Amino acid sequence: MKKFEKYIQKIHHDFPDFTISSIKKTGEGDNSKAFLINGNYIFRFPKRKEVKQQVAREATVLPKIQPFLNLRIPQFEFISPDISFVGYQIIPGTPLTLTIYNSLNKKKQASIQQSIGNFLSQLHHIDSLIVRDCGLDTMNHREEYSDNFREVQKIIFPHLSKNRRKIITKLFTDYLSDATNFGYIPAIIHNDFSKDHILFDIENKKITGIIDFGDIAFGDPDYDLLYLLDEFGEDFLKGLFRIYKPKNRKGLIKKLYFFTLAIRLQGILGNKEDNESEDMKESYEDLNSWFKNFNTKINP
Repeated sequence: MKKFEKYIQKIHHDFPDFTISSIKKTGEGDNSKAFLINGNYIFRFPKRKEVKQQVAREATVLPKIQPFLNLRIPQFEFISPDISFVGYQIIPGTPLTLTIYNSLNKKKQASIQQSIGNFLSQLHHIDSLIVRDCGLDTMNHREEYSDNFREVQKIIFPHLSKNRRKIITKLFTDYLSDATNFGYIPAIIHNDFSKDHILFDIENKKITGIIDFGDIAFGDPDYDLLYLLDEFGEDFLKGLFRIYKPKNRKGLIKKLYFFTLAIRLQGILGNKEDNESEDMKESYEDLNSWFKNFNTKINP
């Protein structure tokens, strides 16, 4: 426990009655470090001011939306006064992976689709007035992707083949010019609904909870489907749609393929200050993988 002494001291300083018998580092990303404490609490330590702001927003929003959801989400029991850390009871389970999902029989796969479909439907139908004073941003998808496309043409196009530039141009143009893509009513969205944030009980073979709401916002409900397509494929979404009823089914898959491309381009743009960094190289490798896996499903 000695190497984690500074974190233990922070917790003791703000919560002197909380006894720590064990501590184990469970993860570290660009935003936070996470520790498992006493085997049943997760404590997250934000690294930057803007991440603290995200955590503060989570602390305000999550208790308000939990009553409307069928799955568990984090409920912060420990919040330091300066938001230098938060702690909550662990939600049991392991991140759902494609390998785990593919190992299940059709009935269990359908059960997973039902659980996730119910959760997203519930989340997206929560009355926005419930969280109106929680400081959630409203995503402007048209403005964001218009800005992205201008940057992509300037920064990324010089490094791509003519055919790839053509595909990117078509997908951006089709998305931005289609008014139906922007006819949605902004809903509460998780905004980072990836497999890493869906927890699965291996023994009981069921979804146990959803985590990491740091990017929660008002936006296009379809956006919460992009990682499900990216990570589990079209058949998964077709099963999901038996429970979750998107308002605009026509053209939805193409729209989601656009989102899967856009997030990769955003990854490159986010690293544009250091063209030689490992992150930049990984971002271009990820883009190459997208073209190999997805562009055969798009009509350029």
